[in-house]
Amino acid sequence: MTNTTKSASATKLTDAQLVLLSAASQRDDSLVVLTDAHPSVARTIAALLRKEFLTELIVQRRQPHWRQDENGRPVGLKLTKLGHAAIGADDQEAKGGEAARLAAQIASLRSGTKQSAVIALLARPSGATLGDLIDTTGWLPHTTRAVLSGLRKKGFELSSEKPDGEERRYSITMPAEASAA
Repeated sequence: MTNTTKSASATKLTDAQLVLLSAASQRDDSLVVLTDAHPSVARTIAALLRKEFLTELIVQRRQPHWRQDENGRPVGLKLTKLGHAAIGADDQEAKGGEAARLAAQIASLRSGTKQSAVIALLARPSGATLGDLIDTTGWLPHTTRAVLSGLRKKGFELSSEKPDGEERRYSITMPAEASAA
């Protein structure tokens, strides 16, 4: 057991916190669904955010959200690894659910589209540079970046890194179980 897991599981949770975290752990997307707008719920969420048991992220309009950002986009609450550890839930189930969701999303794309070509490039072990994506699609750089942003909004987890002296590389982040399978 790691120190992070040990300290998270030793944390005392209120009944309301436990209910929110447990319900989120049961969902494939690990998002919190709120049914009450009482001020105590906001305090409960604030405490879970401070403890890093939940994290805020931009979600699609049809997904559960708890507030809107300054641009009117819905902001959801997602259970973190620390949150899973705090309630004693096995985070492997969540990762397996994410891997299945990602595989289903990729499989649901029409083959032969530019978007499916972009995802195929990003799914390679080495990922893809902006130049690779532009060459494949024929899009302008700003359009290509917008598509990367759109993929994030659709639920794909993208990472980017810039090795010293090289061009920035983008890739789809796969959960450990997905890449091992």
